[in-house]
Amino acid sequence: MILLGSYDSNVTQADRDAYLRQAAAISGGQADRAAEGSDRLSLAPHTPGPQQTMTVAEMQQALKTIGFFPGGKIDGICGYRTRAAMRLFQEYVRSVEKLPSVPDGRFGPQTQQHLQRWISGAPFEWAASIERWRAGTPGATEYGDWLALLSLAKEKYLASPTEMLRLVNAFSRQTDTRKVADWGAEPNVVHLIGIRRSEKTNKFDDLFVLLIKGLVFKFQGSTDPGATSHPLGAPFLVQGQHDYRFGWHKSQHLAVRPSEKGVLVVRSKGDFRLDDADVSKGLEANSTIHIHWGGKGLRFDVNNWSEGCQVINGAAYLNPKNERIDCSSFVATNNTEVANDPSKTRGAYNLLADLVLGLGSDLPGNTIRYTLLMEQDLALTQSPLIADARAKAGVLLG
Repeated sequence: MILLGSYDSNVTQADRDAYLRQAAAISGGQADRAAEGSDRLSLAPHTPGPQQTMTVAEMQQALKTIGFFPGGKIDGICGYRTRAAMRLFQEYVRSVEKLPSVPDGRFGPQTQQHLQRWISGAPFEWAASIERWRAGTPGATEYGDWLALLSLAKEKYLASPTEMLRLVNAFSRQTDTRKVADWGAEPNVVHLIGIRRSEKTNKFDDLFVLLIKGLVFKFQGSTDPGATSHPLGAPFLVQGQHDYRFGWHKSQHLAVRPSEKGVLVVRSKGDFRLDDADVSKGLEANSTIHIHWGGKGLRFDVNNWSEGCQVINGAAYLNPKNERIDCSSFVATNNTEVANDPSKTRGAYNLLADLVLGLGSDLPGNTIRYTLLMEQDLALTQSPLIADARAKAGVLLG
């Protein structure tokens, strides 16, 4: 069984030490000191058995060859990016091919059989979209329409900024929140769009749209705080575009964190509703507003899952065909369940991370461009593809 931390017999101690230093530098934390659970990395030698003969390096090369690990380093160490590519492949087999597979990041005989079948030439459903993206000719696609919406939002708020965005533009210190003039819609980066609903319900009823390599995936979660212990009130991430990178959420699991200096927030005291009076109090930079897992989700309350973080749930997602993919049979409810039960994962949230770390492994940097839009911003586009996607997203939002 190849797991996170498995390494081949020819990998030296120096190679292992170098990997741990690199992983710590990229994630901003010591992976081997994380809390117990699926993201804690403990290096251990891998010995292929009679039913599973592939080495770690052979698995890495196969995943790279078939397209799930395009920027993969063939180093014989199953690190976070290798595991991401492996889980992404397992999820593809499960959700697209409809074959027995659990995306648990455990490379056993069943996953090896699927991988060997793919080496022989299984069709890759996402290949055409990725090739059009590489050629810079995505055509009339939902992916292109979402990028166009980002440009339309920039034009709108450059011409007529809200009071919140006026304060963002005037903020004097450097932060990971971009001024409106610096918003971008480049196709060569990973974009995540959060859509904050106008009505505050304390439910996981906001939508997240991931744009990567010509593909569009949608997730359910919340952009609003559900709890706070701060005397000045709950922090709401400001509308707009922010620079994020992969790192740790409370040493529990890999998440997405502000890149360097924190993102801008508005605090609301007492009612967990953001209004003009809250905005008039001004903005503050906050480095703890992560994008992280929020449990199972669906109709559950946000409550203490979020103190201003953007949380993404695990029960289901929409694939590039806008089909609902159910993850409820293996998604955990909380971190304790993930730590104690190897059969439980973070479900749809893992897919988001695996797409970025695995499929996006050849993209520059370790960053995600996160744009928080309001529900009314969707009226900027006349795209029938986005309109159709919004309608189908209702099955995620409950």
